[in-house]
Amino acid sequence: MYALSLSLILTLASPAMAAAPRATPFRFHLLSEPHSLDPQSVSGTGGNYLFHAIYRGLYRYHSRRGLILEGAQSCRRAPRLLTCRLNPKHGWSQGGPITAADYVRGFRRLVDPARKSLQAEFLFSVKNARAIWNGEKPVTELGVSALDPFTLRIEFSEEDPEFELKLIQPALSPWPEGGVSDDRARASAANVSGPYKIESWTPGQIIRLTRNPGYGLKARADRPDLEALIVDQDSTALRLFEDGKLSFLRRLPAREIPRFKRDPRFRHVAMARFDYVGFAPALAGAPRLRWAMIHALDFHSFQVIFDALGPPGCPSLPARLMDRLPCLKPDFKKAREELKTAGEIPKLSFYFSQLGGDDIQRAAEWFQGQWKKNLSLDVQLHSEEQGAYLQRLRTAPPQIFRKGVSLDRPTCLAALELFATGHPENFIGFKNTRFDALLLRLGRARSASLKKRLCREGMELLMDSRAMIPLGQMYFSILAQPSFQGWDLNELNQLDLTDLTFAQSSPAPR
Repeated sequence: MYALSLSLILTLASPAMAAAPRATPFRFHLLSEPHSLDPQSVSGTGGNYLFHAIYRGLYRYHSRRGLILEGAQSCRRAPRLLTCRLNPKHGWSQGGPITAADYVRGFRRLVDPARKSLQAEFLFSVKNARAIWNGEKPVTELGVSALDPFTLRIEFSEEDPEFELKLIQPALSPWPEGGVSDDRARASAANVSGPYKIESWTPGQIIRLTRNPGYGLKARADRPDLEALIVDQDSTALRLFEDGKLSFLRRLPAREIPRFKRDPRFRHVAMARFDYVGFAPALAGAPRLRWAMIHALDFHSFQVIFDALGPPGCPSLPARLMDRLPCLKPDFKKAREELKTAGEIPKLSFYFSQLGGDDIQRAAEWFQGQWKKNLSLDVQLHSEEQGAYLQRLRTAPPQIFRKGVSLDRPTCLAALELFATGHPENFIGFKNTRFDALLLRLGRARSASLKKRLCREGMELLMDSRAMIPLGQMYFSILAQPSFQGWDLNELNQLDLTDLTFAQSSPAPR
């Protein structure tokens, strides 16, 4: 993390510092600076707005219009085959068309076991992908081929009806023949496929982006330039927005919501996430303690304090994905009785990431206060830098932890599969053969009503395990200057600036 002074950021963000006069740029902020320009090697959401601006693949996803063809002109689907005709006008920022060979190169690179990309699982339904990942076959055996320069064929080893939704991820964008250098001094030379390309990068401070003339879908000359500031403090970002130095505030602290609730620049955006408080396998032998801690929480007070729209104790997924919403209910009397028979209580610690900002800290303190008030339990809080925190979860999950999961597609399966037996992000150590079988059925289901029922049943199995506390439907509270129109923030927290325009006197975009 960079501890930038507010005055330095304000100076860097000033148009007067530009080399030449230019139109007003659209300014947003990144919570952390990407350590690489390779979308296949970067995990987490700190720099996702940058990557979605410079990397695009076959599809994009719009909050109202759903899946939109982008790098592909058309796609034809069979149960185990996807054939896409590429848009010949969709080109690289350094010149030249994007071809099917560029997609083949990128997909092979993603499943190469030598690279150990955490996003390789996007392609595990593709023919031979798992065998390649396990070192049993060469990457050239991946079921992706170029039939001609502008026709891409993808063969599957298993049915994957959600595969097109995975293709909106930057990791599945085409990869240029010469690769992309991580040298930030040469970032402007990066050959990218999105509507923007990098103009300059001042490490730890600001990344400037300009229109990619090769992006043939919307190669409009009036698309505003972008400036991405590296700001990891919510209070600093809010100050920048109020001073007119940010056009878009990605995260308004909950304590500030009452002040902005009637402001035309304010809005809530529903997110497709799965956020929860989990109990690690270290507490597997203490089911009564876990039951007591789960049911000793006054969820209503949480909702009031944090102005939460989605009630905690209920799944974070949108209610539309289930036939009915299963929710935990407080039972203070029984919780205290369960605790009395729970045996010896270990020293308890609750870990969470610093990347979540002030609201995550306050929420952790609320849990700590509830357990103290209703159960007389002392729980120590520990916040950690995001990288160290993720490493802890992967190697030795703490007794109690808070995990926020940004889904890669807006479906129930994207959330539930995180808790499949053996999944690398199954930090609660959940193992249930009935649940694993349900995931297979959900992945093959075609009926909307069946999907909703299976989703709810899967959630109930998770919640009945006493290993996690769902935190309710997540909404991002954001602020956006009305002088810019055309941006779209979808439920996957992808900021799409493809249709961005500057209109000083126009109303706020919706």
